[in-house]
Amino acid sequence: MQSIKSPWGATFDRFAGSIQESAIIAAPYITRQPVERLASKLRSRRASVRVDVLTNLHADSLIDGSLDIGALAWLCEQIPGTTVRHLRYLHAKAYVADEHTAIVTSSNLTNGGLFRNHELGVSITDPGGVKDIAQDLREYGNLGVLVPADALTELDAMAQQAQASKATVARSASNRAVAAHYAIRNNMNERLVELRTTGEAFATNPRASITAQFCDAVRYVLRQNGPMSTSQMNPLIQNLLPELCDDAVEHIAIIERDP
Repeated sequence: MQSIKSPWGATFDRFAGSIQESAIIAAPYITRQPVERLASKLRSRRASVRVDVLTNLHADSLIDGSLDIGALAWLCEQIPGTTVRHLRYLHAKAYVADEHTAIVTSSNLTNGGLFRNHELGVSITDPGGVKDIAQDLREYGNLGVLVPADALTELDAMAQQAQASKATVARSASNRAVAAHYAIRNNMNERLVELRTTGEAFATNPRASITAQFCDAVRYVLRQNGPMSTSQMNPLIQNLLPELCDDAVEHIAIIERDP
């Protein structure tokens, strides 16, 4: 285990260059230049390498640019083996290269995280430790949802529209401009909820069906806490899957039987 202090841009470049077959990138904030640095290191292996990105598609992050969803859509084009998963409330920042290196750090995948902020992390090369971290991140990913590339592009267009409306609000602050901005923001939030709770994203990922999400959440809670009663488990599941466990919404199941 080795300590990593800021700035760690050169360490990230070495990490990216060491990826041979697969990588996991987990960070709630991701911006374009670090994504481009990652892609530049992988282009020679673009046909064979797999990159799994785990992030939090929060509307405010998309609008203020702290999460550049256009950069993620671009990465999917540049590295065809890239997948992007959305996990609400993700806070972890971790980077795994194959089975040989895992970096756990306070740093997001942003220019500030790599070069400006005072960050601290550790690089782990023990195979057992790397495997454990990779497995933990995959379990987190299973609690989220796979976001199709076309949805990334759609959300990027919405984010750009919201950024433009926000600039209009800053210039005029008229009631009409404010209302237009919040309408766009609300549309983004609704779109994100649709991706998390409808079948659209599930078509590309059978494990992301609502039933599968509940099963993954139950398994995760039991692994973390051991045997539990249903009443003990319910609030934990609700925290993991808030859109699917909204007490304000009445869910009615209708079972059809053959005559």
